Amino acid sequence: MTMNSINVRIPKSDMPFFRKLSRKMGWVYSDNTFDATDCDAYREAMEDVEAGRVYHAESVEDMFTQILG
Repeated sequence: MTMNSINVRIPKSDMPFFRKLSRKMGWVYSDNTFDATDCDAYREAMEDVEAGRVYHAESVEDMFTQILG
């Protein structure tokens, strides 16, 4: 039998039902808590890239020159 892996985000209150369903169906699951702040930080970083607020430094000295002036 071919197995597939999926990620499903469900409310914490539904976890007991999901566990019971998984056992009855013979599924294997892992209970990983999702932290929405990770996505927020990524989204913010992508907005910085799109807005041109990301800079490149040739070396550490160049970086400090850009930061400190």
